[in-house]
Amino acid sequence: MSVKESFAIGARRHGRIRPLDHPRSFPYLIALCALLIFSVLAFGAVETWSISILEICTALLFTVMLVHRTGFSGVQVRWNPLYPPMVGFATVAAIQLILNLTAYRYETLLVCLQYCAYGMLLFATAQIAGGERSAKLLVLTLGVFGSAVALFAISQNLSSTLRIYWLRMPSTDASIFGPYVNHDHYAGLMELLTPLALVLSLSTLVRGGQRILAAFAAVVMAGSIVLSLSRGGAISLVAELSLLFWMVCRDQKGTPALPRMLLLVLAVLAFLALTGSPVMWHHLGHLQDALRVDILRDSLRMFARKPLFGWGLGTFQNVYPGFRSFYSHFFINAAHNDYMQVLVETGLVGFSCVVWFVVTLYRSGLRRFGRGEQNWEDVLRAATLVGCTGILVHSLSDFNLQIPANAALFYVFCALATGSPTTAETSTSGSRRRLEILGYDS
Repeated sequence: MSVKESFAIGARRHGRIRPLDHPRSFPYLIALCALLIFSVLAFGAVETWSISILEICTALLFTVMLVHRTGFSGVQVRWNPLYPPMVGFATVAAIQLILNLTAYRYETLLVCLQYCAYGMLLFATAQIAGGERSAKLLVLTLGVFGSAVALFAISQNLSSTLRIYWLRMPSTDASIFGPYVNHDHYAGLMELLTPLALVLSLSTLVRGGQRILAAFAAVVMAGSIVLSLSRGGAISLVAELSLLFWMVCRDQKGTPALPRMLLLVLAVLAFLALTGSPVMWHHLGHLQDALRVDILRDSLRMFARKPLFGWGLGTFQNVYPGFRSFYSHFFINAAHNDYMQVLVETGLVGFSCVVWFVVTLYRSGLRRFGRGEQNWEDVLRAATLVGCTGILVHSLSDFNLQIPANAALFYVFCALATGSPTTAETSTSGSRRRLEILGYDS
């Protein structure tokens, strides 16, 4: 008997199966949204004070939610298929600490604390999110927040200021965009949030003026990715649109969703034509980056030295100077490739857990795609899966998942994309009806 089956049997035996969309979940959902919004606005939570607040508040949310829901409300802990790969990766980090396999034990311990916070966020999201009302709350809250941040970022960029919020001057040379010091990391944020408005505008849940507002929000967020001058962000946006186009074509042949999507793409291009500049197009067209190639080559030599368990989680910036093959006045603190950095820091054992995680994400997320009638849960699942795709593609050329705000949002989205179906959805799945997620207006 699998662990997942034992969860379900225990719930039935004790009579603890309840509708997932319970009113008691809403305070936790609001707290979760507030925590994610804070981490973004606090410069991506990259400073000591902000990451500390993020970790402490995450621990408090996790503890209060777990004690209240399981201890007082008697709600059974809900299973998520991402738990095993998360635990597997945590085990690798624990082995590094216990057996002292890390080049810098203190740094590994700090990164492990961050990883624990992300795990608690994923677990808490899997427990408190589920149902129509909670899905609607998440789509609208994060979608409106994303569009507001995009409008602010564009306004700040057009003013040519060097200060974040027109007040805070970064301590080092930076290419600020929005609340982030680095424009690539801002693009990573928008890659996650843009699909919320995009998928909603293609759905049948909104009509008329509401559809226009959702489409406008999607165009502004997508346009801000390109305006940020992030080449990786622009490529990731294309990957997101390609995945969404495939999802729509697979299940929605002959529906209005396809022409709507094409219109949205044309609107984004028109928006960029109005707000962009020749410098922007020239920058985006320059795809050669010798520095990243050199770092990648040096990283392979690091991996070859310790291929099994790596150099220790979070120790890349400490070990890399001994392998650097070129001169640079820049401080190289990351491999600019999240996959390569995981391979260097945790070896083949840790990297296999990452592959396990990604495969499980898509296998579970795509399996749930197209099931049940179109509703807010369907929109949320499709949007979060598309958003995770964007940042996973961007991770091939950057380190967005090492930015705490982006990483926290990514793990929350992973939990939402793979979340358990609601009671209403499972009761209708036996009829094997294949209805639309996006498309027909009734």
